[in-house]
Amino acid sequence: MPNIIKDAVAVIALTVTASAGSAQEVAWGTGYQMGTSYAGVSNAQKARLSFYCGDSAAAKANPAIRGGPYLTVSLPKAPALETARSVEVVLDGKATAIPVEPKSDIDSVELNWKPSPAFGLAQMKPVIAGLRKAKAIEVRAAGQSASLPSKGADKALADDPLGCT
Repeated sequence: MPNIIKDAVAVIALTVTASAGSAQEVAWGTGYQMGTSYAGVSNAQKARLSFYCGDSAAAKANPAIRGGPYLTVSLPKAPALETARSVEVVLDGKATAIPVEPKSDIDSVELNWKPSPAFGLAQMKPVIAGLRKAKAIEVRAAGQSASLPSKGADKALADDPLGCT
């Protein structure tokens, strides 16, 4: 086999190996898209916990953008989740119940929190502080649960995810 082909095969093998290795390394991430910043994490079972902060000026200009801070927890679809009214965020064994509105999708249910008199920004701030330090993160709702990675939470949540206007 010519050296160029051997080299190409080696590069492809290394790329596939590196991709497989990095796919297993799940960590918190951040980003910005369409007037909304986010910080979140997911697992291999497609459970997800994400904080979003929609820019109010962008939301006024585009009705598809949701303004202000909010949290979405997404879990694989299960019948009881479609009527869930709270999600527990469990940090190192300590649970905090957060009121949510469920929204069913094809294969998942999104549990959405937005600030309210019942559970506002002041109540969510300790949850974020706990997420930043937690070694173990779990979300639970309507008999369903999912463990989520804690790696990178401190960095991803360093900027206040609730601090948008």
